[in-house]
Amino acid sequence: MPDGHFFLKSLLNYVIKNMVNMKKLILSISLLAFISTQSMWYDKQPIEQPIPIDTLLNAVMAVESNFDSMAYNSKENAVGVLQIRPIMVREVNRLLGKDKYTLKDRWSKAKSIEMFNVIRSHTKNPTDEMIARNWNGGWNGHKKQSTIKYWVKVKKQFKKK
Repeated sequence: MPDGHFFLKSLLNYVIKNMVNMKKLILSISLLAFISTQSMWYDKQPIEQPIPIDTLLNAVMAVESNFDSMAYNSKENAVGVLQIRPIMVREVNRLLGKDKYTLKDRWSKAKSIEMFNVIRSHTKNPTDEMIARNWNGGWNGHKKQSTIKYWVKVKKQFKKK
Protein backbone atom coordinates (compact mmCIF):
# COMPACT_ATOMS: atom_id res chain seq x y z
CA MET A 1 0.00 0.00 0.00
CA PRO A 2 1.45 3.44 -0.90
CA ASP A 3 2.72 5.59 1.98
CA GLY A 4 -0.21 7.99 1.57
CA HIS A 5 -2.62 5.22 2.47
CA PHE A 6 -0.93 4.14 5.72
CA PHE A 7 -3.22 6.45 7.71
CA LEU A 8 -6.31 5.02 6.03
CA LYS A 9 -5.15 1.44 6.71
CA SER A 10 -4.48 2.26 10.38
CA LEU A 11 -7.83 3.97 10.74
CA LEU A 12 -9.62 1.06 9.10
CA ASN A 13 -7.91 -1.41 11.48
CA TYR A 14 -8.95 0.71 14.46
CA VAL A 15 -12.54 0.89 13.21
CA ILE A 16 -12.70 -2.86 12.65
CA LYS A 17 -11.32 -3.66 16.12
CA ASN A 18 -13.56 -1.21 17.94
CA MET A 19 -16.89 -1.37 16.12
CA VAL A 20 -19.59 -3.67 17.40
CA ASN A 21 -22.50 -2.67 15.23
CA MET A 22 -22.19 -4.25 11.76
CA LYS A 23 -24.01 -1.34 10.08
CA LYS A 24 -21.50 1.15 11.45
CA LEU A 25 -18.65 -1.08 10.31
CA ILE A 26 -20.01 -1.34 6.77
CA LEU A 27 -20.63 2.41 6.64
CA SER A 28 -17.13 3.14 7.92
CA ILE A 29 -15.50 0.81 5.42
CA SER A 30 -17.53 2.33 2.59
CA LEU A 31 -16.54 5.82 3.65
CA LEU A 32 -12.86 4.87 3.89
CA ALA A 33 -13.01 3.22 0.46
CA PHE A 34 -14.55 6.38 -0.99
CA ILE A 35 -11.92 8.61 0.62
CA SER A 36 -9.18 6.29 -0.59
CA THR A 37 -10.38 6.42 -4.20
CA GLN A 38 -10.65 10.20 -4.01
CA SER A 39 -7.11 10.58 -2.71
CA MET A 40 -5.78 8.21 -5.38
CA TRP A 41 -7.53 10.35 -8.02
CA TYR A 42 -6.05 13.48 -6.50
CA ASP A 43 -2.54 11.99 -6.42
CA LYS A 44 -2.70 11.43 -10.19
CA GLN A 45 -3.46 15.07 -11.05
CA PRO A 46 -0.68 16.78 -12.98
CA ILE A 47 1.55 19.03 -10.93
CA GLU A 48 1.05 22.64 -11.94
CA GLN A 49 4.19 23.97 -13.57
CA PRO A 50 5.60 27.19 -12.16
CA ILE A 51 5.13 30.29 -14.27
CA PRO A 52 8.42 31.31 -15.86
CA ILE A 53 9.39 34.67 -14.44
CA ASP A 54 12.27 36.50 -16.06
CA THR A 55 14.38 39.24 -14.55
CA LEU A 56 12.36 42.12 -16.03
CA LEU A 57 9.04 40.71 -14.86
CA ASN A 58 10.49 40.02 -11.42
CA ALA A 59 11.79 43.60 -11.19
CA VAL A 60 8.46 45.11 -12.29
CA MET A 61 6.54 43.02 -9.73
CA ALA A 62 8.96 44.16 -7.02
CA VAL A 63 8.44 47.82 -7.91
CA GLU A 64 4.68 47.61 -8.46
CA SER A 65 3.63 45.65 -5.38
CA ASN A 66 6.62 44.12 -3.61
CA PHE A 67 5.26 40.80 -4.93
CA ASP A 68 1.91 41.23 -3.13
CA SER A 69 -0.96 39.71 -5.14
CA MET A 70 -3.42 41.42 -2.79
CA ALA A 71 -1.96 44.92 -3.26
CA TYR A 72 -4.57 47.60 -3.99
CA ASN A 73 -4.12 51.26 -4.85
CA SER A 74 -7.51 52.91 -4.43
CA LYS A 75 -6.30 56.20 -5.93
CA GLU A 76 -5.62 54.53 -9.30
CA ASN A 77 -7.84 51.45 -8.91
CA ALA A 78 -4.69 49.41 -9.51
CA VAL A 79 -4.80 45.82 -8.35
CA GLY A 80 -2.54 42.85 -7.76
CA VAL A 81 1.09 41.94 -8.13
CA LEU A 82 1.47 44.08 -11.27
CA GLN A 83 -0.92 46.88 -10.19
CA ILE A 84 -3.19 46.53 -13.21
CA ARG A 85 -5.77 49.26 -13.81
CA PRO A 86 -9.07 48.69 -15.66
CA ILE A 87 -7.76 50.44 -18.79
CA MET A 88 -4.97 47.83 -19.04
CA VAL A 89 -7.47 44.97 -18.92
CA ARG A 90 -9.44 46.64 -21.74
CA GLU A 91 -6.25 47.17 -23.75
CA VAL A 92 -5.11 43.56 -23.39
CA ASN A 93 -8.55 42.32 -24.47
CA ARG A 94 -8.45 44.72 -27.44
CA LEU A 95 -5.05 43.38 -28.48
CA LEU A 96 -6.30 39.80 -28.21
CA GLY A 97 -9.49 40.61 -30.12
CA LYS A 98 -11.67 39.03 -27.44
CA ASP A 99 -12.76 39.57 -23.85
CA LYS A 100 -10.44 37.03 -22.27
CA TYR A 101 -9.67 38.93 -19.04
CA THR A 102 -11.94 40.55 -16.47
CA LEU A 103 -11.23 43.06 -13.72
CA LYS A 104 -11.28 40.17 -11.26
CA ASP A 105 -8.33 38.57 -13.08
CA ARG A 106 -6.08 41.38 -11.85
CA TRP A 107 -6.01 39.64 -8.44
CA SER A 108 -4.53 36.49 -9.99
CA LYS A 109 -0.75 36.47 -10.21
CA ALA A 110 -0.80 34.04 -13.13
CA LYS A 111 -3.35 36.04 -15.13
CA SER A 112 -1.59 39.32 -14.33
CA ILE A 113 1.62 37.85 -15.72
CA GLU A 114 -0.25 36.70 -18.83
CA MET A 115 -1.56 40.26 -19.33
CA PHE A 116 1.96 41.67 -18.86
CA ASN A 117 3.24 39.26 -21.49
CA VAL A 118 0.50 40.27 -23.93
CA ILE A 119 1.61 43.89 -23.61
CA ARG A 120 5.26 42.85 -23.91
CA SER A 121 4.59 40.76 -27.03
CA HIS A 122 2.87 43.70 -28.74
CA THR A 123 5.70 46.13 -28.03
CA LYS A 124 7.60 47.00 -31.22
CA ASN A 125 11.40 46.82 -30.98
CA PRO A 126 11.20 45.98 -27.27
CA THR A 127 13.95 46.62 -24.78
CA ASP A 128 13.59 46.08 -21.05
CA GLU A 129 13.44 49.84 -20.59
CA MET A 130 10.76 50.33 -23.23
CA ILE A 131 8.62 47.49 -21.87
CA ALA A 132 8.89 48.74 -18.27
CA ARG A 133 8.22 52.38 -19.13
CA ASN A 134 5.29 51.43 -21.38
CA TRP A 135 3.91 49.26 -18.58
CA ASN A 136 4.00 52.29 -16.33
CA GLY A 137 2.94 54.98 -18.81
CA GLY A 138 1.03 53.36 -21.65
CA TRP A 139 2.09 52.80 -25.25
CA ASN A 140 4.11 56.02 -25.35
CA GLY A 141 5.47 55.58 -21.85
CA HIS A 142 8.99 55.09 -23.16
CA LYS A 143 8.83 58.69 -24.46
CA LYS A 144 7.42 60.26 -21.28
CA GLN A 145 9.62 62.10 -18.81
CA SER A 146 7.37 60.85 -16.00
CA THR A 147 8.39 57.19 -16.51
CA ILE A 148 12.14 57.75 -16.14
CA LYS A 149 11.98 57.49 -12.31
CA TYR A 150 9.99 54.29 -12.69
CA TRP A 151 12.66 52.79 -14.96
CA VAL A 152 15.38 53.75 -12.44
CA LYS A 153 13.46 51.84 -9.73
CA VAL A 154 13.08 48.80 -12.01
CA LYS A 155 16.80 48.84 -12.90
CA LYS A 156 17.68 48.86 -9.19
CA GLN A 157 15.72 45.62 -8.81
CA PHE A 158 17.89 43.97 -11.49
CA LYS A 159 20.94 44.58 -9.32
CA LYS A 160 19.32 42.98 -6.25
CA LYS A 161 19.18 39.59 -7.93
